[in-house]
Amino acid sequence: MALDALGVAPLYQGPDINRMKLTAEPSKKPASLLKPLVPSKSKLTTIEAERVMSVLDETIHKVELVTLLSYMASNYETLEGVLGQDIMKAVSEHEDLCRSLLDTVFYLQDKERRLQEEEEFKEEGWFRDRILSVELQKSSLPPLMQQIKESTKDTLRLLLNNPQAVRLLQTYTLSRSAEAQNFIDCLIELRGFLFEKLLTGPMEARDKSQFIQDINIRNRRNQGIINTLENELVASVKNRDAEVWFYGIGQVTEGAAQ
Repeated sequence: MALDALGVAPLYQGPDINRMKLTAEPSKKPASLLKPLVPSKSKLTTIEAERVMSVLDETIHKVELVTLLSYMASNYETLEGVLGQDIMKAVSEHEDLCRSLLDTVFYLQDKERRLQEEEEFKEEGWFRDRILSVELQKSSLPPLMQQIKESTKDTLRLLLNNPQAVRLLQTYTLSRSAEAQNFIDCLIELRGFLFEKLLTGPMEARDKSQFIQDINIRNRRNQGIINTLENELVASVKNRDAEVWFYGIGQVTEGAAQ
């Protein structure tokens, strides 16, 4: 209704109520001073906090390297002479394990899809044999996944022992997949959040909470003023239209009487 009222063209000369500002004017009275919300310390002061940040930084660094293994495997010949034979051999073995896992998963998914299509024969002996075969092949997945975990650790250990290789890989960040980069960005965001939490003391946290409450109260008060102005605007437009209508009726009646 308020938006409809704002679109009504003025029907008489006078104050243009359609141009009324529906925002509360800022108070000229100075607001109560709030304490700065910036942390009072610029570095961590407890061993526990430093340990938390150190572990998180190390995790982010390792994830950045691991998410480039696929790129390294697909550029084996190019990187072998730069990163060294030991690293690239480990990367190649890791890639073979990953491909084996994916091939097995795709194969089992296809088998299960076919079994679902042949579910009408579930009482047949050959159908039960196929189900048993699929279950046996599924049991090979956990050991294979464990091999991939160990391979990842071994490859990462070789990379971390070669700072020159790490610096080189850091220049290939654009070769990382979008999903991997998004995961890293989330970890970095988490780091910033934890760092702020670890730096913020009880007094600062209380001041921040009070500041947010004051902002919410101010917003609710301003919204109340806006709602009141909108209601007044709608009422004024209705009264104006009614006056114009009665004035028109009066003119018509007077003309008819003459």
